[in-house]
Amino acid sequence: MPPESPLDTAENHYQRGLVHLDAGERMEAAREFERARALSPDYPGYWVGDALLSMVQEDFWRARQDLAKAIHRDGKFTDAYVALGRVIAAEGLARSYPVEAWYQEALEAYRKAESSSPGDPKVGYYLGLCHFDAGKLEPARAAFSQLIGAGHGRYLALAQEQLAKVQLIERVAPGSAWGMKIARLPQISRAELAVLLVEELRIAELVTQRRLPDRHTRFAVPGQVQGDSATTPTDLAASWARPWILQVLQLGIPGLEVTPDHRFQPEAKIDRAAMAVVTHGILVLLTGDEDLATRYLGETSRFPDVRSDSYAYNAIAVCAERGIITADHLTGLFHPGVYVSGAEAMEILRLLQNAVRFEF
Repeated sequence: MPPESPLDTAENHYQRGLVHLDAGERMEAAREFERARALSPDYPGYWVGDALLSMVQEDFWRARQDLAKAIHRDGKFTDAYVALGRVIAAEGLARSYPVEAWYQEALEAYRKAESSSPGDPKVGYYLGLCHFDAGKLEPARAAFSQLIGAGHGRYLALAQEQLAKVQLIERVAPGSAWGMKIARLPQISRAELAVLLVEELRIAELVTQRRLPDRHTRFAVPGQVQGDSATTPTDLAASWARPWILQVLQLGIPGLEVTPDHRFQPEAKIDRAAMAVVTHGILVLLTGDEDLATRYLGETSRFPDVRSDSYAYNAIAVCAERGIITADHLTGLFHPGVYVSGAEAMEILRLLQNAVRFEF
């Protein structure tokens, strides 16, 4: 196909496809990659783009096949080796393979990428992500710091963001293998929060240490419908987190109960409002201060984006007042619907530990 403009090149369409892919616009990305192929059938970028689309869809076999074709067409096409490293890591994580089963193979792909294009910031960035995904925080920090020191365009901001995540995880210092895995997640589910409560907060041990009467282990957030926590949820039979969830349910923590239709919804994501409700519930459970359950009801909302009649308002106000989950210092916004990352959840639990004066 002849180009229609000097800018109508396979390289330009490939790069545009990557931009669309990063934005989650798969159809637009596929269209750009196809245009690149039409303009230059042997251009390796088409196969790299198609491999990345397959990776997103978890079709790792096809992704590897596409990358083999890209490398066959141009053995020095750096993006093909970077994409291969990404595919290897993504497959390892998606299939829950041991780190040792995929980490070195991914590093070899990045070594080839670096050899074909020394100092390429894209290589350094995705290498840092590979270390991070493998739980190797020290080399991840080194890779991102090196990029920041070099000041490479768009990868500078991305590296700064990732370095902040690494530093946060190092600061909260997960004490268990489960905690380390969950701390690296960009979003966490109700099941994963239950695991953190058991493995990192040691919630059952804390309740035992407090020796609170049974009346302090169950209370309702005003306006919130509670399910029967004593009933085993109907959606836990195949859940990987069933043992942790059942242990948490015994405590009757608001925000992590069984719904009226007897479900736990283990895969539902935790946002800041839900995290505040759970944190507030634990605070009441451990302190025995039931006044906290209604302390800020009826007041004018102190957050521009949270109504005072919201089911989570009192919990949010308590957490903000205690400095456990705070609002934006400049705008006052709480962002109740923003999902909580694993590292952020860990940080909240560490602040909660300090709030109830327990050391782990």
